[in-house]
Amino acid sequence: MPNLNKLLPPLILSLSLLLIASSAISSEITKSKKYLGTDWQLTSVDNQQIRLSEFKGQPVILVFWATWCPYCKKLLPGMQTLHDKYKNKGLKIIAVNIKEDWKPKVYWRNHEYTFDAVLEGDKLANVYGVTGTPTVVFIEPSGKVAKVTQFSDPAHPSLEKFANFYTRKLHLKN
Repeated sequence: MPNLNKLLPPLILSLSLLLIASSAISSEITKSKKYLGTDWQLTSVDNQQIRLSEFKGQPVILVFWATWCPYCKKLLPGMQTLHDKYKNKGLKIIAVNIKEDWKPKVYWRNHEYTFDAVLEGDKLANVYGVTGTPTVVFIEPSGKVAKVTQFSDPAHPSLEKFANFYTRKLHLKN
């Protein structure tokens, strides 16, 4: 039988080092809580830089639109209503202008929308697999894309359901 007095110190040292290493790895993972989404930055209609990761921890709805799109013209007022209802509860709505042939800044100003709109989002549309307008992208607070879909109904149940679920969840955390 091996001498335990000789084996015990190296065994204790090995276990201690293993515990320290796993603790350090675990705390590093907890600290970073990496943003799961694809980060991007575009210029808004107000000439401000908007970066998606600025809204980490908040639910985000992206609406891909164009000034010439009749379905977008139907959907955008509903997005304004949703914005008005949930903006103070943490929901972020960003309209992403794509396939444009007119003046989105003028359009936005004329309709007095108060949620953010960014310009020249065609490359970003490719990232989310957008094939037409309007396309709505639901992004969870972690940055994970929950759903990419197309509809023009300003009262589509997915909008209220997503906003209510994630803003309530945010409220419960705080």
